[in-house]
Amino acid sequence: MTMVIAHVWQNKIIIMADSRSSARDKDGKMLEFDDKANKIIEIQNKLFIGHAGLRKIPIGEHFDLNEITMHFIKMNQNKLFDYSGELIFRGLVETWNRTLSEKLGRNPFDLNNRFCLLMGIFENDNGKLIPKIHSYQSHFNEFQWGGTKAVIGDDPVYEIILPYYETDNADWTFDEIIDFYRKGFSEVMNKVETVGGPIDIFVLDEVPEKSYWLDRK
Repeated sequence: MTMVIAHVWQNKIIIMADSRSSARDKDGKMLEFDDKANKIIEIQNKLFIGHAGLRKIPIGEHFDLNEITMHFIKMNQNKLFDYSGELIFRGLVETWNRTLSEKLGRNPFDLNNRFCLLMGIFENDNGKLIPKIHSYQSHFNEFQWGGTKAVIGDDPVYEIILPYYETDNADWTFDEIIDFYRKGFSEVMNKVETVGGPIDIFVLDEVPEKSYWLDRK
């Protein structure tokens, strides 16, 4: 599991994710972990995808489920941005669900196979680019559309991070937003062992050339 936060600030969408990938036994006890996982995928500086939840499946060598997202991007690279953000995101989720059920023999709606995705994108609305965050939780088979904030992760993170998420910070500066969520990550990491490692931060701008990695391990 992990924690991923996305936040709209003015003409930017910020995404932050930890780097911990862990394995647990049937009782939920952590067996091992590493802090090298990449949980943010940016595509042509025009959108990003964040992933939390089931990450690897033991098929021969462990299969990294981020390969599902990369396969979706590769198969649609020439036409991806011809579609609305909703169609892109629905297509990505459908690809995940079909791959898990048809190719990997796993029920994508079972809590043991839980995965969460979020996507940030600027969508054209009557000639104006609007920043939107879409998210999905597989165990509820539930989408959230067009938000200005989103958080996904292990169940224990929500009680800790929700006060940060629910804070009215619309008038804050960019640096204040970053520092605020860094503090939230630190608090979660101190209490939830499955969240840890370096924090990756990507900033998506309405002008793709101005998008950038603020922090990347």
